[in-house]
Amino acid sequence: MNKLFKILLILLFLLQGTNEFNVFLLGLFILLYILTFVLNKTTIKLPQYYILAILVYVFYLLIGIFNFHENPFIDIKFQIFSFLFFFWLINYGFRFNILGLLFTINTITFYTYILLFLNIIPSIWNESTLGQGGRLYGPTITPIIFILFYYILFKKTFDRRLIFASVMGVIYIALTTNFMNLAILAILLLLLAVNFKKLFKPIYIIGFFVVFLSGLWYLNSPFVPELVSAKMEYIYKPWKYPSLQTRAEDLNKALHYENFNTFKQIFGEGFGASTSIYRENKIATSLSRTFVFQEIDNGFYYLYHRGGWSLLSIFIISHTYLMFKIKGIKAKIGFVAIIFITNILSIHYFNYYFYLLIPFFIMYRDSNLDKLKRI
Repeated sequence: MNKLFKILLILLFLLQGTNEFNVFLLGLFILLYILTFVLNKTTIKLPQYYILAILVYVFYLLIGIFNFHENPFIDIKFQIFSFLFFFWLINYGFRFNILGLLFTINTITFYTYILLFLNIIPSIWNESTLGQGGRLYGPTITPIIFILFYYILFKKTFDRRLIFASVMGVIYIALTTNFMNLAILAILLLLLAVNFKKLFKPIYIIGFFVVFLSGLWYLNSPFVPELVSAKMEYIYKPWKYPSLQTRAEDLNKALHYENFNTFKQIFGEGFGASTSIYRENKIATSLSRTFVFQEIDNGFYYLYHRGGWSLLSIFIISHTYLMFKIKGIKAKIGFVAIIFITNILSIHYFNYYFYLLIPFFIMYRDSNLDKLKRI
């Protein structure tokens, strides 16, 4: 039975965030629920905060329905799948070896990107396998992020399989040239590796500089892949990174043209909203046009657009609560890094429901420590 659970969860992970497999994903969730609540006869848990979350969501959903958005389901489906996934976590969660699942998903993600890189399989995640500058399109590259956060939160030490998983994670993140997740990965690895009590001893300071200078030499050497070296100048001047500049420009345009009245500033336009941005192509004027997005790449604006200051405040308050619930400064720093960096540069936190593992780990850590020690 656990093998079937594992297969279903792997498929759910690989297909999250896609637009073409909505009915199939819903079928996978139905099958997962049948296995959990019918065949395993799992007692249903329905916490009060979960009911409250649904009521809050329905409120902003009704605002969206009232506003008659043009294509609301492209947005709403992600929240539906997220509620289904988190409900399963609450009820079955740590009865299943989630860490083992994440290691398996990490390996599958790695081999998937290798196969995509070698052009052996087509990409089902995008219209084309390769994007601008040779960037690969494939499944979400977050499994190593969840693994590292798990290790930090549960105070697990480096082991052999984490080293192998981290190497695979670095490779598939590099193949996608996704510096957002690379930055998070670097922060989490540093938090896991560094012993703050010993950090300021001379041997560690010298060792840090040796590693840092060695890495700097390598990144500027002829041995670095061309895809990575082409973006090296933005490591030193990240504010000049075109992708970051585009995100900043999109946010400024969205804020400038939103024209919200008082009600919308407080409660937003509801779920199902989308954002239109006019992008001027200074090189080829004929290519200048208006782009319609599910949302611009900023998770904080995503919340503000749909729920105004009220929903954004709920998000900040709830995540502040989670941060204070975390034990240990390293895990707190890692949590803030994941939330802030992900949301300042993307809306993935709301598109990929496996991000819900992070609050789940935090909320149910202490009550399941005995089970976790046996994993």
